[in-house]
Amino acid sequence: MKEKIILAVDGGATKTTLSIRSEHGECYFEKTSTGSNAQTIGAHAVKEVLNELLWDAYQSTNLEKIDVAAFAIAGIDSASDLKLVSEVIEFCCQKVPFKIEKIIIENDVHSALLGLVGLKNPGALIISGTGSICMATDGNGYIVRTGGWGHRAGDEGSGYWIGKEILSIVFRMEDGRLEKTSVLKEHLYKKLHIETTEQLITWLYQPNYTNAQIASISSILQDAVILGDEQAIAIARQAAKELYFLVKSALQKINYVKKPLTLYVNGGVLQHNPIILNLLQQYTVQTYPDITFTVCDKSPIEYIFKRALFSL
Repeated sequence: MKEKIILAVDGGATKTTLSIRSEHGECYFEKTSTGSNAQTIGAHAVKEVLNELLWDAYQSTNLEKIDVAAFAIAGIDSASDLKLVSEVIEFCCQKVPFKIEKIIIENDVHSALLGLVGLKNPGALIISGTGSICMATDGNGYIVRTGGWGHRAGDEGSGYWIGKEILSIVFRMEDGRLEKTSVLKEHLYKKLHIETTEQLITWLYQPNYTNAQIASISSILQDAVILGDEQAIAIARQAAKELYFLVKSALQKINYVKKPLTLYVNGGVLQHNPIILNLLQQYTVQTYPDITFTVCDKSPIEYIFKRALFSL
């Protein structure tokens, strides 16, 4: 029997990876381009990114047929988002000579969750990177989401949220509104190679500002925690609580009861801040003692490939 061919796409806000593999994992093609979140760059730009990747894939492999193509795209947060992105993807797929038997189009976190737990098993995935989001499935096709509402309305416990909290402390110190000083100011200035508040303001309000810029500040938190800084520890504790609330709400939505379940964790905040991960685990296990924590150790494209594989 001829082996099945899978095309997987991980479309994030800053980069998009397309990989073509056999069902046994042999890689025929893989390339990374710029982001493909339609909410960020618009549908036309997404079309250009995906069209280029698909044509590069075809010209490099000369494959005639793809059995399953899974497009896991960030920014699919509503039915209208799905409709818009689906139209773009279907247009691009029609333009390349591949014959694609089955196309899956999902939110990137949704796909990653199914790639981790499978299509018929319960499980949950919490991510804290630039933003924060949790998804859970009951294993019977019911998938829920908490968080992921963006920096204007949420993203509690994320790198962006932590960065804002650090900035707030630094400016409160500058005003004399804190009873105790914090090493966070010194660490922040060192990271940004600045010496004054005026320079910090210039950095913060530069024309090419991005949310990732604020999120990058969160990298100083762990060292401040190790030094016993009270303000840093307070931020870490609150971040863990906010992430726990995302997990708790998601589990309640799938009517989780006490039974074995794996909670997968991913994102820079949870991977590089042991205190936040440990506190999240502590808060969660106190309420849900049967839950097992697993830190994701592969790139998202691996889980998206598995999600497609499970649908064969």
